[in-house]
Amino acid sequence: MDQAKFEKYQAARNVINKSLCVVIKTAGDNVTVHTRNGVRATFKAQYLEPVPETEAGPLLPIIDQLRKEEESRKHGAARIADPELIRLELEKYIRHIAIRYPAQAEAFRTFWTELAAAAGDQPGRTWEMKPSSASNPCPVLKIFNRTTQKWVYYMNLLAGYGLRLEVKKEFLPPGGEGLFPIDHAMFGAGRAVELDYRNFTPEKRRAYVDCVKAAYLAAGTPDTAADGNPSQPIT
Repeated sequence: MDQAKFEKYQAARNVINKSLCVVIKTAGDNVTVHTRNGVRATFKAQYLEPVPETEAGPLLPIIDQLRKEEESRKHGAARIADPELIRLELEKYIRHIAIRYPAQAEAFRTFWTELAAAAGDQPGRTWEMKPSSASNPCPVLKIFNRTTQKWVYYMNLLAGYGLRLEVKKEFLPPGGEGLFPIDHAMFGAGRAVELDYRNFTPEKRRAYVDCVKAAYLAAGTPDTAADGNPSQPIT
């Protein structure tokens, strides 16, 4: 039987675990694919099979995103962020924690859901995943900077057995400093706190969620920032 030939952006299936993927590069009999979870891996062509169009539906958004990103790179534009792909990257991040610390992973998911809601939960705008090439890939909240008129990194969430939050000082609302006792984080531009999930009660979580809400209310958005919303103190 002849070995299947693959083309770039073709839908494919791993014959071993039956997972779907998208071909992004071929080199001889080696095929590099992008999985639905955002992982890139290289296989021998014999371990992949083409997926008919009738079964390729779940991969179409990923194929479209990969094409857009390539086009964006060609023109030197900023990376186009697909909200669903960002959510997939977050799920992958949490699954990696759960392999070693299942209880902590669920605790982090609960807290993240509360924080994301406080920030507006708009992947690609109010939060994203730091690139895997970074020294500490992690979810990061973004906030609107009135001065630059751009969305910038606001809070890094470095999760594992415990949780370290790093926040930019300039966006802390009045009274928020006490929640982040470690000064000079983020190369001196931020403050931080290291939390133990065992003592992270709903009441303690609420204090951080309220802090984020106050920060976003004060910063506003491109549509509302010009109104000059006052900072809200943390009580």
